[in-house]
Formats: sequence, structure tokens, C-alpha cells
Amino acid sequence: MKYLGLEISKLRAELGMSQKELANNICTQSTISRIEAGEVYPAIDTLLKIALKLQVPIEYFIEMLFHKNVLESESLIKNIEFHLKEHNYKKVISIINKNDINKENIWLNFYLEYMLHTAHYALKIITPEECISNLKKILNYSNPTTIQFRFLHIKINNAIANVYAQNGESFKSLYHYDKILKEHIHKNYSDYKIYETLITVLFNKCKVLYDINDIEAALETANQGIKKSKETCFFILAGQFLYYKGQCLEKMNAPFIEIQEVYMQALFIFEFLELPFYIKAIKENKKSFLK
Repeated sequence: MKYLGLEISKLRAELGMSQKELANNICTQSTISRIEAGEVYPAIDTLLKIALKLQVPIEYFIEMLFHKNVLESESLIKNIEFHLKEHNYKKVISIINKNDINKENIWLNFYLEYMLHTAHYALKIITPEECISNLKKILNYSNPTTIQFRFLHIKINNAIANVYAQNGESFKSLYHYDKILKEHIHKNYSDYKIYETLITVLFNKCKVLYDINDIEAALETANQGIKKSKETCFFILAGQFLYYKGQCLEKMNAPFIEIQEVYMQALFIFEFLELPFYIKAIKENKKSFLK
């Protein structure tokens, strides 16, 4: 119910539609509010009318309603993503291989396949070319409405761009980053998790632009990332954006005080979020700018 409600709310917001407008000729506004809050299941005829109004096939919503083992799937995903953040790719592979959750959950199968290819690439079990090919197959041969659930298509495209970037194909990576951002960055989504993904894409783009010495574009992207982080209250990458902004300003010979202020802001965020690796890095590498 929770994810169905979030998805209905997201699609409605994308169309610039109020709850009252969505409810018109379907049900009451309070019913739409309760559905979006995940408090009730809509009747099948109500769901059909909602789907028609939101311009998506009814199957898109039905798949969410009939996914089995939702709680077990959630636990599995959280476990995988925890070890992924720790770069423990062997553990990720082990968890996926031991998975025995119902195979009828098509979206979960796509997600696990994506994670498996990513982990295999990180451990050099497969080549970059094989990884990209495998990820593109998921996108090309999946049902478009299924792969869009939880923005999986964006995450897979971001992974493809990352592999290109890590293997020196900067312009191919920038093409994929820009494609994602052009389509999604200016939309208003009710599901805040999409902003975590989009801000990560912005950060990846900023790094590539800096690495190829396109400093003006890197600075513009860093500023966009800082602004989006503030707007969405997703601050985990704000310090890194500020760090890259400071490096861009250094290369552009900006005034010392301007560079100092940016690095001090970055340090403040790193300390506030208790990120020891980044605190140490900025104190060691940029100590001449710190007060």
C-alpha cells in the first residue's frame, strides 16, 4: 500500500494535478488522500480510473499490489545496499545467490540482476564491456513500466555511465548522465528517494567534468548539486560538491577568501555528518585554506 500510494502521488505531481482533480469523477478527495498515504487499497475499478487519468497502464499498479513477500524483499534490498556502500561486493554476491524470495516478483529479479552485474564488475569477474552489455539488456528487454518502479531505470543508466567514466570513456559517460538529468532533474517528485539518485548523478557528472579539465562546467554542476541538495534536504553529498567547487575555484584563480569560505563550509558539513574520511582529507589536502 505504501509504495502504491507513493507512486500515485508521484505521477499525479508530475502531471501538475491536485488530489481534488484526480478524485473528480472517481471518488472523494479524502479517499485519494488515504490511498496516497498508504492507508487503504483502492477498489480495482477505482485503480483503473486512476491509471487512466495518470496515463499509465493498469498493469503498472497491479504489479505493485500483487508483489509477494514485500517485507522480505525490503529486508533483502536494505541488506544488499548496506554492503554495497561498504564496497563488500563478495557479500553482495553471496546474499543474491542465497536469495529464495518468490521468483514471481519481476521487478525484484531485475534489481538483483543489476546488483549482481555491478558486483561482478567491481570484482573484475566480468569486463567493463560485459557489464555495460548486461545492464543494457535489462533496460532493453524489460517491461518499461516495471523497470521504472523505484526509478530502477535511472539507477541502471547511472551505473552504465559510471563504468564508462571509470574506463576513460568520459564523453559516453557524460551522455548518459545528461540524458538522465535532462529527463528528471526539473520534475517535482513526491518520493524523496529519487532526489538521492539524481543528486548522485549530478555528483558523478561533476567529477567527470573536473577530471577532463572542463572546469567551468564542473563548477556549474557543483553549484547545481549544492542548490538541489538544499532544496531536497539531501545533504550527504553537499560537502563533496563544495569540495569540488573549491578545487574549481582554485584552478580559476578565484580570491583566496572565496575559496576559503567554500572549504570551510565543506568541512562544517563533513563534521556535522560525522564523515571521518572526508574530514581527514580536507584537513590534510586543504589546510592552507582552513582557519
